[in-house]
Amino acid sequence: MVARYIRIRYAIRQIDGVDELVPCAATHKKLVALHAELEKLDTVCMALQHERTTVADVRLLFDSVVADYPVMGEYLRPNAKIVHSPLFESALVKIGNGDTLSTAEARAIKCFQAASDCEDKGEGAKRPPSRRRSRARSNVRYRALAKLVPPTSNTVERLFSSCKLITTPHRSCMLPANFVTIAFLRVNREMWNAASLIEQGE
Repeated sequence: MVARYIRIRYAIRQIDGVDELVPCAATHKKLVALHAELEKLDTVCMALQHERTTVADVRLLFDSVVADYPVMGEYLRPNAKIVHSPLFESALVKIGNGDTLSTAEARAIKCFQAASDCEDKGEGAKRPPSRRRSRARSNVRYRALAKLVPPTSNTVERLFSSCKLITTPHRSCMLPANFVTIAFLRVNREMWNAASLIEQGE
C-alpha cells in the first residue's frame, strides 16, 4: 500500500477533488522513510522463503533485524518464548557455523550424530575420564543432513499446494502410486527432462 502510494502520488495530485486528500509534505516524508524500512524487512522475508536458506543463515538475519529494531527481540532472539526448542536451534546454528556444541546442545541434537571410529578404543581407555570425555566431544561428527534442516515450513507448504493442483476432480480415481510419481516429478522438476523419462521407459 505504501509503495503504491509513493508510485502514484504525483499522478493523484493532478486530479481535482482528490489532491486535498494527498498527505502533506511532512507526512509524505515519513511515509517514504517507512517505505525504506519496510523494504529492508521485505528482503529478510524473501530470504526466509529461499530453499537454500539454512538455520544458521536465519539466525544471522534475525540478529541483524534485532540490532536494527530492538522491539523485535521478543520474537526473534534465540531464547524467545515462541522458540520451541532453543537448544536444538542453537545446536543447528553452531553446526552450520562449525562451532563446538555444549553438552546440552549435543544432547538435544543427538539424533543427527554420526558414528565416529577415528579414536582407537584401547588408546581411549588409557586416558583419564575427564580427558576422555572432552576428547569425545571434540570428535563427535554430525550427519550432513543437520546443515540442511529447513528453517521454515515453506517447502512442505509448497508440496501440499502442488498436491492440491494434482488432485483435480478429474483425477479423483488416480492410483496412489501414480499420484506419488506425479508429485515426485513435479517437486523435483529441475532434476529431470523429457529425455530422462524416455531413458527410464526404455
